[in-house]
Amino acid sequence: MTDEVCELVATRFANHPGELVTRDLPATADDAARAVRHFLEHGLEHFGPYEDAMSRDSRSLFHSRLSALLNLHRVLPRELCETALASDAPLPSVEGLVRQVLGWREFVRHVHEATDGFRRIDARFGGDGRGEAPQRDGAAAPSFLATTMPLPAAYWGESSGLACLDHEVAGVWASGYGHHITRLMVLANVATLLGADPRELTDWFWEAYTDAYDWVVEPNVLGMGTFAVGELMTTKPYVSGAAYVHRMSDHCAACAFDPRKDCPLTPLYWDFLARNRERLDGNRRMALPLRSLEKRGDAKRAKDAEIARIVRARLAAGLAVEPGHLADAP
Repeated sequence: MTDEVCELVATRFANHPGELVTRDLPATADDAARAVRHFLEHGLEHFGPYEDAMSRDSRSLFHSRLSALLNLHRVLPRELCETALASDAPLPSVEGLVRQVLGWREFVRHVHEATDGFRRIDARFGGDGRGEAPQRDGAAAPSFLATTMPLPAAYWGESSGLACLDHEVAGVWASGYGHHITRLMVLANVATLLGADPRELTDWFWEAYTDAYDWVVEPNVLGMGTFAVGELMTTKPYVSGAAYVHRMSDHCAACAFDPRKDCPLTPLYWDFLARNRERLDGNRRMALPLRSLEKRGDAKRAKDAEIARIVRARLAAGLAVEPGHLADAP
């Protein structure tokens, strides 16, 4: 049956992006059980300390890659948590797994149900006076930060010139998967810094991931990844410059940009703060970054804005960004 379905997909949807690798798609109960055993034996021990790390040598590192099986009901959350709790793995790793499965997963589901997929939100978070969010083709389309840039072609496989983004996009199209930090701090972070339309990024996740259900995608992308509903679900935008990516991954060693000198993620970060200063004013968790922005000075902020303009223009045109394009920014 698995071979039959894969053959159908390869025949009818040959023009769709991505790759179809049968062995990467556990389909039977035995497949799912083997995947759980493999993680417990080879991944759980180191999951806790390294769950936020990104590596070009491994798309999952010590992650279980069980999220799709959980969301497709091939693995039951309770059974996975009980099995982990009964193991002799280090406490930080067991706690990290249970927090992801029982804590975050249940919270995400609650947010989705309480807001009808963000269709019902208060005016403070981007809704209208009747408690309804903007919608597009029946789907919630809030944009607390009022961002409207179309999602760049880099998300569909064109080179962006940013090693971190290009590698993670390629990984998603190869596997239909990306762990929580690649999703949040590369894929969503870059889109948010650019000012991409949150609904377009959400639709991209719908199309790119093997377990894209509404209750999974909308809260994770609209709520956390893009801050499209303000503080309704998370207390701050999860954005960063080059320093975070450099600290948490080995992407920078493969990039034409130097994270300490000319990576555009850093000026994009400062430009993001400048563009959204009024909307973020009063957010206590953003008080320190906004104070740092004020200390940055007019000349640096003007250069940040110009670099951000060049990067957005090139990516919007489907073109990669190279160091030479930014070297002459005033």
